[in-house]
Amino acid sequence: MLATASAPRLNRIHDYRISLTIAICALLIGAYGVFKVLVLKEHGALTSYVPWGLWVGAYVFLVWLEVGMIISYFILRRYLGVDGLRLLAPVAMLAAISALLGALFVIAMDLGHPFRFWKAYLQPNFGSLMSWMIWLHTLYLVILIAELFAYFKGRDYVDRWKIYLNFLTYISIPFGILLIAVIGGLFGVVAARPFWNASVLPLMFFIASLVAGVGLLTLLHLLFSPTKGTPMYEETAKHMARIFMGAIIIGVVASLANGLVIAYPNVPAHAEGLKLVLFGPYWWTIWIVHLGLGVVVPLLLLTFFRDKLIAIGIAAAFYLIGFTMVPVNIIIPGLAYPMPTMEGVMEAFSHPKLSFEYTPALMEWLVVIFAVGISLLVFTVGYRFIVEPYLREHH
Repeated sequence: MLATASAPRLNRIHDYRISLTIAICALLIGAYGVFKVLVLKEHGALTSYVPWGLWVGAYVFLVWLEVGMIISYFILRRYLGVDGLRLLAPVAMLAAISALLGALFVIAMDLGHPFRFWKAYLQPNFGSLMSWMIWLHTLYLVILIAELFAYFKGRDYVDRWKIYLNFLTYISIPFGILLIAVIGGLFGVVAARPFWNASVLPLMFFIASLVAGVGLLTLLHLLFSPTKGTPMYEETAKHMARIFMGAIIIGVVASLANGLVIAYPNVPAHAEGLKLVLFGPYWWTIWIVHLGLGVVVPLLLLTFFRDKLIAIGIAAAFYLIGFTMVPVNIIIPGLAYPMPTMEGVMEAFSHPKLSFEYTPALMEWLVVIFAVGISLLVFTVGYRFIVEPYLREHH
């Protein structure tokens, strides 16, 4: 849904049709993968030793986007005074809901028995971080839908219920932070996996979500801001570019510090996962995709072409594309090597599902494509029938 005119576009029927077509195509392409999971009970290339793979990585990535964007929007609007983002609120809410629904779908496919989800609500075990994750995600979704409902009702409703909307916004922030902390803690408390087992992991997840959120918010402003064609639009984009560049640098420094803490003692149980990330069979995902396209290219664009809106948009898009590798490179290396206490297990038993080697199968990619189709469909329809009418009232 790209805008090409120099003035604000409040009737984007052409963009709507293109986005809707892409979403439907994604759903049709991915439907075969969903069929294989729900009907044939297949789980792709996952093994007994690597039970979490692409789907969990996609889930974490989408959660980082949804939560990080809402928290970033709150900070930029309330504390940094970026007034050019004021009318972008319904777009941000809709994008967060879209990412959240895609995340819930892909993690449901990973569970093996998605139709038993009701047990998490009627028979919860609050001693499990996974139960907390499910409940927090549900409450977070309810809050976001309640906020978006106000924009659906129109400008008068938003003005009349502003105090309640502010309340919902304020409570969504701690819920989002808790959700990120719980997901980080879900990995961090696994003592049997030293690569994950660190108290700093929830904090690293929070930093990652904020950086990704700023990047997505920058891109949403460039594509959907109703201030397009005004001096405020360009000024806000340049302001966001400076903030985004600083966020990327902070994220790189935090990741480097965490990596050095693992590498310096060189404890095998901890360092083996890091070696797999940096020099394993998929080294190119971290060095070329994430660091190359996702960090170096955006930093160069934001340094030398910071006044060019097209360069800012490309930088944000490249960062988000490269960032998709981060959760995958946290999750899979934490599982894809035998622990010292398990030496010889590969020779003791032989079976295709008893392997530490993992490459996502085509079926797993199809499920992710289906989840992306869900997110894009929700955003496309929501923008057309909720956001556009609201923005027209403000024009």
